[in-house]
Amino acid sequence: MLRWVGGLVLSGVLLIGMVSTAQAQSGFCLIGCAKDADLILNYRIEDKQHNFTSDRYFLWIKPQKVATKEIQVVTDPGFDGLFSLKAIEVNSRTANKSYKVEDVVWDSELYTMTIVLDKPLPAQEEIEVVASQVTNPRSEGIYKLNARVLGTEPNPIYRYVGTWSISIE
Repeated sequence: MLRWVGGLVLSGVLLIGMVSTAQAQSGFCLIGCAKDADLILNYRIEDKQHNFTSDRYFLWIKPQKVATKEIQVVTDPGFDGLFSLKAIEVNSRTANKSYKVEDVVWDSELYTMTIVLDKPLPAQEEIEVVASQVTNPRSEGIYKLNARVLGTEPNPIYRYVGTWSISIE
């Protein structure tokens, strides 16, 4: 019996060590993320402290099959952080190139930030949205931000491309 309890404690300690190591990697989610593992998006936040008034979010979107002309970030209703609409950049991580942002619009009823690009970002390039001067939410927790893109195909519609499950400490 003592051997069994010792083994149980040791496996619990190992599991906790693995979970805490994995949480340091952006995009890791144990429960309640996107329905498909391919839809879990990676991110990095410079300072994850709640009530931090000048944070920077790096939100990555996997390469798309068609060129992208608009990006939407849909926050959950519990996310009370604020994005500075004048401090949004869009880059291609694949081509190491920056794309000019024509307009950024916040819809407070739908909790949606829409980023309109001056020129479409080519297909098959990993997209990086850099949001500077972000005010983090007041409370600690895990917040889901959904990514949607509008392509350049005929009759385009916004397509869901994944979820960032960001952790604020």
